[in-house]
This record gives sequence, C-alpha cells and structure tokens, in this order.
Amino acid sequence: MILDELNLAPSEVLEALNRLLDDNRELHITETQKTVKAHPNFRIFATQNPTEGYGGRKELSEAFKNRFILIKVSDVPTEELLEILVKKCGLPQSRAALMVKTME
Repeated sequence: MILDELNLAPSEVLEALNRLLDDNRELHITETQKTVKAHPNFRIFATQNPTEGYGGRKELSEAFKNRFILIKVSDVPTEELLEILVKKCGLPQSRAALMVKTME
C-alpha cells in the first residue's frame, strides 16, 4: 500500500495507522466494530513533503516516524530531469525543456 502525502492525513487516520503498524498489526474499524489483521506480507510505503513551505502539512510525531525507514529525496537537478524526459520518456528536447521550465 502506498500512502501519498501522509502528513496531510487527519489525526484519526494516523491513529488507526499507528495500530496497524504496531506489533499486533491490526486495524479496528469503529463503524462495524470489526478488527482486521494484516497479512504477513503487508507493507506500507508513505510519502510526504516537508512541513516548511507547504501549506497544511503537519509534523508527524517521532514515535510514528520511527515506524518507517525514512529516505529523503532531494530535487533532481534541471539537467538530469531534462535528460530523463528526453532519453527515458522519449520526449522531444523542445517539449522536455518547456516542461522543465514550467515546473521551475
């Protein structure tokens, strides 16, 4: 499972995920009063943007973040991004340059 922008999730969602990431790996569904146990091979991947400069994002607690392996990904340099778009995506140089300029 991939959770995009995890630090935008409401507190209730983070609390439920916390239990799922616990040793018992269970998720309690309040509405149905059922508890679901995660499959042994179940994994969660999550993304988030930094809290500085991005509206509405909150800092996740250290205890919650410790349940993940954190990997920080820096911005791709403009020249590399242009090369990726041309060589890997097959875009013409002019269109790739326009896309990179728009992104910047």
